[in-house]
Amino acid sequence: MTSEKADLSHIDEWNRAAKAKYGPDASTYALMSSHGLTWVARVGDKVVETRPFGFSVYGFLGVFMVSNVESFPFELSIEPKDPVKPDKTVDKVKASFAKTAPAEALEFGNREWRPAHCHSPKPPEFGFPLYASDLRVDTSSICLMQSDRSPHTALVGFARVDASFWVRLLSRKVCRILAASWVESMMSQSDAKRPDYVACMLATKARGSEREVIAARFFEVRDDRTLAVFD
Repeated sequence: MTSEKADLSHIDEWNRAAKAKYGPDASTYALMSSHGLTWVARVGDKVVETRPFGFSVYGFLGVFMVSNVESFPFELSIEPKDPVKPDKTVDKVKASFAKTAPAEALEFGNREWRPAHCHSPKPPEFGFPLYASDLRVDTSSICLMQSDRSPHTALVGFARVDASFWVRLLSRKVCRILAASWVESMMSQSDAKRPDYVACMLATKARGSEREVIAARFFEVRDDRTLAVFD
């Protein structure tokens, strides 16, 4: 489950352009509907221009279930104004997925899962020479999910990638490179051990689209730090 926010960074520019184009009597406002948030310019009773607002993902809430091991509830936010409240994560996951996730995936018991060792790592070298100029990590954040009563940990990471449509076709490869770099970055932190699993959330926006496309990939971290993908 994702949390989104509208990109309002262009609204002042749009408002000024509307006044310049349609005159001082032009009025502007934002209209929310089932299709999303739209900027509207009017002159009198006539709508003269509309523009859709873009939306960006800033948070994730979910559960990562590993067969025959256990389930990892997780919550991740890159929005400073909406930080994660660790003591609420388990209850939020259960409430959000009670009707959609298998019952066994939500059997956390009374353990208090919490994000630990959260930070924003440096982007890795992707090694795609043909696309190097098109692929850029705009935002990334990782957190290690752990519990005092579980021997296993899961590293959950998010990256917003500015790239052409091809990155969605190679999302598994991109996530593998990101996940490997996240493991190394996490293990460089003091008192952080090798995580057992990695969840990669990758956000990209296709040209002409108002919303980001999310790809989720999951990996097991072997003893030698190589990754085994969960299909």
